[in-house]
Amino acid sequence: FCQPSGWQLFPERNPPTFFVAVLTDINSERHYCACFTFWEAVESAQPQSHSRNGDGEEEEEESASPIQPAQLFAPKSLVLVSRLDHAEVFRVSV
Repeated sequence: FCQPSGWQLFPERNPPTFFVAVLTDINSERHYCACFTFWEAVESAQPQSHSRNGDGEEEEEESASPIQPAQLFAPKSLVLVSRLDHAEVFRVSV
């Protein structure tokens, strides 16, 4: 529920978002969720390499140079759950 735009990676950092969700449990008790989402850079675990001679074969081991992967950003959310309806306390206003 805390990622309305999904969990996909984006090529640029999005601005942080804040929203409040209300969950109702099996006993009809409400739980208020203050959700803060920000974007964190993700590093690739596997470096890629490319050939300099253009035919797909590498001439020497030193001819291959690592390709810098495009930096991607993933959403990360902090969610505070409360039984009290005071979520505005968690929102920081500038």
